[in-house]
Amino acid sequence: MKSLKNLLVPFIIVIALVICAIVYLIADYAGKNKIDESSSGMIEVVYYNLTDISSLSVYNRDTGITSNVKCSLNSDGTVHFDYVGDDSSSDEKYSQMSLYKYVEALSSFYSSSKVSGAGNFSDYGLDFPAFTITINGNNGINTTLYLGNKSPDGMNCYMYVAGTKDIYSVNVNKMVEAGQSAINFLETMNLGIDYSELSKVHFDRKSDGLSIDANVEITQSGIAVFDIFKPYSHPASSYFGILIDKIVGLEIAEYISVEDSELFKYGLDDPDYHFVLTMNNGSKTELYFSREQNGYYYGFVKGIKKYFVLSELQLEGLNLSELVLIDPYISYCYAKNITSITGTYGSKQFRFELDVKDGQSISSEDSSVVLDGRNARVFDSEGRSYSSILFESLSCIKIGGIETGASVNTSAGPVISFSFNDKSYNSTVYDFYTRDDDSFYVFKDGTYTDFYVYSGELFNDGGLDTYSYGCWRAYELLSEAISNNMNGIYDIPREE
Repeated sequence: MKSLKNLLVPFIIVIALVICAIVYLIADYAGKNKIDESSSGMIEVVYYNLTDISSLSVYNRDTGITSNVKCSLNSDGTVHFDYVGDDSSSDEKYSQMSLYKYVEALSSFYSSSKVSGAGNFSDYGLDFPAFTITINGNNGINTTLYLGNKSPDGMNCYMYVAGTKDIYSVNVNKMVEAGQSAINFLETMNLGIDYSELSKVHFDRKSDGLSIDANVEITQSGIAVFDIFKPYSHPASSYFGILIDKIVGLEIAEYISVEDSELFKYGLDDPDYHFVLTMNNGSKTELYFSREQNGYYYGFVKGIKKYFVLSELQLEGLNLSELVLIDPYISYCYAKNITSITGTYGSKQFRFELDVKDGQSISSEDSSVVLDGRNARVFDSEGRSYSSILFESLSCIKIGGIETGASVNTSAGPVISFSFNDKSYNSTVYDFYTRDDDSFYVFKDGTYTDFYVYSGELFNDGGLDTYSYGCWRAYELLSEAISNNMNGIYDIPREE
């Protein structure tokens, strides 16, 4: 037994020495191959300060194009970027911000994991890399790194630095950045059209055959208003103005590369929307836009073979109906501008005379309103003016629909007519001819307007709702109020 113990002691000592040797070797290897990590725990593989870079180039295996950005220091210590890649053009302006983001993204690489240290590049697509990135330092030291395949989950891609065998996993966005080219760096284009120089606008769309031409006028307050002259003569609505404002102030920040054979994929072979902006000097800017696709529109400016993409928010209003794009009333007017309105319905007629000062309303004490020679200053118990009800119904006859070029039978004469006389001694007559049982064609000074209105705009009885009276019924209501008022007050009888 004693001899056995004597043999075990040296054996145990030998084993202990072997273990110590192994631990030492592992520690020594780890010390020699230690990777610096940032405070967040990510491995810093490559990092350059932008001020230390003279140029950065990226070779794209699939396109064969090398993107190249030269970096130089400004006097204030900031960096200026010049794009001089294979696909650059001296005619183009490139965005400093876009180039800054590009160089910054491709000059710093952090990894969450080192996947191999054996240099087995073919296993990760690094024997024939998708991108070769070369960073040239101001100190003459250059770094080349390679991006290979994406990880199975598509969230990362693999990279290594030339001269090493270590392979790392980095965010796949690095491949997205590396894949950018000249078209991605183009400076934002702003049409920069001055409204004071804008003469006419045209808008058409294929989906419903809409086509509108309008003159542009600038008010004394500097606001642009649009008067449609084709296919009919009528003011445009504020919605049309908002749409044109978006086009005039359009900022194009994202371009796409599209081959002629691919135009149909983006709806650019036969665009749905078309604008023409004509300046006072006769020059024109034409824009085309595709149909909406997944929240985006694709477009181009005629004469410039560059295609761009816009969000749907940039072009809100493209699909508004024609009735929304035009002023909703056949003839909106202000009481201060009108001296009299005459209405004729069959053998009946009324004459509504007004004298409303600028800045005043019909219900003001200084205003004079007369119906067929009778004082028309009559109110209900809540202060609502019956003269206002009549004037509002006459000045806000709402267009029901558009029927361009309709064949209107005028042989029987108009069903009802209204003649507006203003303080400039102009007279405008609106005649209404039967269209069907519930609508009337509208003529202005003997010419068909291409509009029709529903009968309720002329004959509706609003009852206690004084904001829904048709023109003729509003006249009858005012006449009743004048005949039955007590000290200028009349209330519509409530039905029992």
